[in-house]
Amino acid sequence: MDVLLSEPVQALVAINVLLTLSLLFPFATGVWSLGMPGFMAVGAYLASWLTMNAGWSMPAALAAATLAGALMTLPFALLTLRIRDIYLAIATLAAAELIVLFFSHFKPTGAVMGLTGMPFLETRWLVMLVVGVLILCSWLFNSRWGKSLVAVGTDPVVAACHGLNVPALQFASLAVGGALAGLAGACFAHYYSFISPTNFGFHRTTTILMFLVVGGLTPMGALVGAAVLTLLPQVITSVEDWAPALYGAIVLLMAIVMPAGLLPKNRLPQLARRWFGRAPPGPAVTDAKEAVRA
Repeated sequence: MDVLLSEPVQALVAINVLLTLSLLFPFATGVWSLGMPGFMAVGAYLASWLTMNAGWSMPAALAAATLAGALMTLPFALLTLRIRDIYLAIATLAAAELIVLFFSHFKPTGAVMGLTGMPFLETRWLVMLVVGVLILCSWLFNSRWGKSLVAVGTDPVVAACHGLNVPALQFASLAVGGALAGLAGACFAHYYSFISPTNFGFHRTTTILMFLVVGGLTPMGALVGAAVLTLLPQVITSVEDWAPALYGAIVLLMAIVMPAGLLPKNRLPQLARRWFGRAPPGPAVTDAKEAVRA
């Protein structure tokens, strides 16, 4: 229990939640964007430079990193008009690697040696920030706009026939994901006070993708997936070195038993009915059988 309550673990969970949320919105819209490490690197290096060299306050630098992450999605957004699915994933992953390669040779930010000396972001402020972002993301995801994103991800042709602007919604989902990744990178840099290009490699994409697969394509699923898979190696210290293999085994098990994740859409109302015998306050139940059961 002491391990779970330690500040480094809390900070790691908080950053992983932000990164998992950054994948949630594009994936919910059916956009296979794996450029998250590149957006994260841009946010981390920009915020670090602003606080160390430009004299910006940390909140201002975090806001700038968030905006920069969103703006970096514009080239990726243009790609969604031309390519789809696995081809888009490969293209965005290649672009992210190019961004990391740039910082590996950019001497003003330390190149391969990395950058250090950033102001420290306290864990309590980091956790409070992530809680606020999670609440905002939950509100967005369950709003009419969020339902439009899910509709586009389910069937873009049908969504377009119902009057939804599919390209605009895909662009917006990428921008939200990029903004969250940029914010996560800035928080990462200012908590650990050191960054290097190796922090933003392909391994981070695969790890965060597993968090989302295990948790489910909802904000609460992102929280649960990131928290469970981050805390598990900390609790079972004997398997900490085997964490990647453990993650793979969990993903395979989830694909067989719960392919939609631990908390997919509508899982919370189902659990509430099971535990309390009725649905929580919210939209009316349209299914007659569900209405009788409730």
